[in-house]
Amino acid sequence: MLTDKDKVFLDYTQDQLDQAYDQLYWAPQRDSIQAEIRKACEAVRQAIPPRTERYGKSDMQVLDIFAPAGAVKAPVLVFLHGGAWLRGSRLDVAYPAPTVTGRGAAFLAVDFNNVSEVPLSTMIEQCREAINWTARHAASFGGDPDRIYLAGHSSGAHLAGCVLLTDWAARGLPDDVIKGALLISGMYDLHAPLLSARSKYVKVTPEEEAAASAMRQLGRIRCPVAVAWSVGDSPEFRRQSQVFASALQGMDRLASRTEVFSANHFEEPRQLEKPDSELSRALFSLMKI
Repeated sequence: MLTDKDKVFLDYTQDQLDQAYDQLYWAPQRDSIQAEIRKACEAVRQAIPPRTERYGKSDMQVLDIFAPAGAVKAPVLVFLHGGAWLRGSRLDVAYPAPTVTGRGAAFLAVDFNNVSEVPLSTMIEQCREAINWTARHAASFGGDPDRIYLAGHSSGAHLAGCVLLTDWAARGLPDDVIKGALLISGMYDLHAPLLSARSKYVKVTPEEEAAASAMRQLGRIRCPVAVAWSVGDSPEFRRQSQVFASALQGMDRLASRTEVFSANHFEEPRQLEKPDSELSRALFSLMKI
């Protein structure tokens, strides 16, 4: 029988909490799924060759721009990839581009350093710099700087949540430079993840943990947020999304909540390949396209 000493968070033992934050445990076929996704993204890049731009000083700070032909003042979606803060690339998230450009919007896939190369706070800052660059250069690819939206999956959704906390006025941009966000199966409070095995490679101070936990700073979120999660997610990713969605609703910041019917965490965002999927409809509603 478990005692309170066996529990490290809620009713989880250490092993259970480690599993709850390890998507590979719930989807052991992850690598083959991601290989299929990369292949699909390569096909998209061949069919719709993107324009690649540097948005910051690091060699990793580049983004791919997929814009509709002849775009003028088109809405813009900036997408942050997942990968447990350790893996992933802009090359893995081109698959929504046909869906988004097909609705007359531009789609930007962003690269940034991972947490084995830079601190988590630097990853967040790089993602902020991607928004800064987009706002200042949107017209160069037919985008509308007044209609910028943000999306992310998994650790990319965590990073996106942190970007929503930014003081944009201090950077010379409008407070509402981001008009809305779609956060897909992210982490919005780092307390539990950093009690898990993820703490072996994510090193932050208590102050940095608080600064990187959107759930603790709801008052700084100034735009509507659509929250999604998969029935195939791990229990902690489902819990984090549901709690965050309810908190946003209480702040009148929730645009929608969507439970996605997908086999697992890694298959979930591929619903954005289908314009008629529930996840795509949530995105279209958010972006008003």
